[in-house]
Amino acid sequence: MPVRVTRGGITESIHEVYIVAMSGDGKKVAGCGDDGFVTFARSSMKPIQAIPLVESGALEKYKFEDADLAQCCASHSSENMHIERVSNMLTKLELDESFLRCGGHQPHSEETFYGLIRAGRQPTALYSNCSGKHTGMLMYCRHKDLPLDSYHWIGHPLQQEIFSILSELSESPPDTITVGVDGCGVPAFALTIRQWATAFSKFASPESYPHHAAAMKRISHAMRGYPELVGGTGRFDTNLMLATDGRLLAKGGAEGFFLVVDTDNEMAIVWKVRDGNARALPPVVMKTLIDLSLLRGEEHQRLDSYTAPIVQNTLANPVGEIVADVNLEWNL
Repeated sequence: MPVRVTRGGITESIHEVYIVAMSGDGKKVAGCGDDGFVTFARSSMKPIQAIPLVESGALEKYKFEDADLAQCCASHSSENMHIERVSNMLTKLELDESFLRCGGHQPHSEETFYGLIRAGRQPTALYSNCSGKHTGMLMYCRHKDLPLDSYHWIGHPLQQEIFSILSELSESPPDTITVGVDGCGVPAFALTIRQWATAFSKFASPESYPHHAAAMKRISHAMRGYPELVGGTGRFDTNLMLATDGRLLAKGGAEGFFLVVDTDNEMAIVWKVRDGNARALPPVVMKTLIDLSLLRGEEHQRLDSYTAPIVQNTLANPVGEIVADVNLEWNL
């Protein structure tokens, strides 16, 4: 499925996108492109990475709420609400940001970024978009009395448990899963697009997969209940959850990966932009959801600006648009 970027009435650039829509019982409903394409889900995997934390009982032990769990599944923009929550979570664990192994980077939030510049400060690990996830991993290790300084290594018991759960949910033997390192330093895992859809389809119908049902339900509920914490102001995955009043679970990942889970219709959909350019995602996600009849009237209207985003020049004049030419193949 190509996503076209136009200018002056002609196509200037093309992004190829692979799609798999999977029912809650693990059957491919529809798709487009190469579902055998092997890729990393990047931050879209965070709901799976949070399963050991929920199942460990650490949230209850340290009296954390669903909002904190949502922050553990976030790729946040480093807005005040994110930084304050992660900082408070670390304090509650009697830790500080020196324990985080994610490193720092320029915040997504321009307000936060310019505030750091004015203060003459560098963005520390606390400002990493993954600092919530890393804090959740530290929480698990604190609860289990596991090493805190190596929680991000593939050989650590936590990462091995995540690896095992991913193998189970994706129905993929461990020796078929490629292991890499994510941008924030934790292990990243590569599967085919279809295998990723298989894994996330368990979130679409957790009752049919009782082994991790309670954890998947709680993670989904937390993320859908606190979408602003999962991403941030103006972020597509956050706005998709807000526009559907938390009916859909959405989570973006680096290099053009995207996930949507619809528990009402028991369906999970994954997208991968082959060249990694995330600008292709909003229109292709919108078109796919519309074609699958997963958006209702008012929801579509709230998200209309994503259907064919306008390309502007530096004078803020419209000069083109980003258009998804959807051609789903149905498996009926």
